[in-house]
Amino acid sequence: MRIKVVLMLLLLTVTVNAISEKSVRFYVKKYIEKKTHSPVQNIETLSSYPIAGTHGWRVHFLSMQIKMKMGKVYKKRQYNKVVFTKGKKIAFSLRNSKNQNYAQILKPKVPFSAYDDEHLLVGNSTAKHRLLVMSDPSCPYCQEIIPPLIDAVKANPNLFALYNYHIPLSRIHPASRTIAKVMYILQKRGDIENYKKLYHLVLNPKETSVDRILKVIKKSTGLSFTEQQISTAEIIDALEEDRQMKRHLMVTGTPTIFVDDIWDPSRFLYKRYLPRRGRR
Repeated sequence: MRIKVVLMLLLLTVTVNAISEKSVRFYVKKYIEKKTHSPVQNIETLSSYPIAGTHGWRVHFLSMQIKMKMGKVYKKRQYNKVVFTKGKKIAFSLRNSKNQNYAQILKPKVPFSAYDDEHLLVGNSTAKHRLLVMSDPSCPYCQEIIPPLIDAVKANPNLFALYNYHIPLSRIHPASRTIAKVMYILQKRGDIENYKKLYHLVLNPKETSVDRILKVIKKSTGLSFTEQQISTAEIIDALEEDRQMKRHLMVTGTPTIFVDDIWDPSRFLYKRYLPRRGRR
């Protein structure tokens, strides 16, 4: 595959003394500070790995806190940056032979810590393949894709382990946060059948009344929940933990699915591993 390094406006490929993670962070920090005139207070490497088929290029996913001047005050802003290295070169943009920007088609690898018992939805933790999904119960694509994925893993528990992270997109689907809280309870109970039903509620995703949402859930599942039950510190903290993992993996939409640590933009890569009779 022929690789092209594209030099964007002001984003020049440079040569540094040594391409270590520390060197990458140092250069990016200085570059951002120079271009934005804002101090970078913290910078960390979220993930870094070689890009297959690129003859030596490596991708680095960085997260930084910048103290931005907004009017007369400074405010902290979280900012992500993707950079590429090869040998002694560092570049801010890298495209493949199809003119696709690798910054758009790659994401950080899932850290091992993400695969914990709290997030294991179905399947065995010792299964051959690990799947991690980030979903919003009011997202139409999640509603279409996630329930069949759950069924496929349930039918093949030694082949797959499915880890779930709740990412309610509350700005566009206000109802999602309430639904996600109930999903958290059902996941802890191991009530997967009722869990799946929450992807198919007859409910306006813009509904904001917790009481009305819980009534729809009761109608669908037969289960009653109170606002107090779904608003415990444990549930609030769990959703925040999921949000932090979303930031770490640079997830911007739902559903997002990772297969064996790697982002699957097709969302159906897992089907390659299904027994032939299970592929549809």
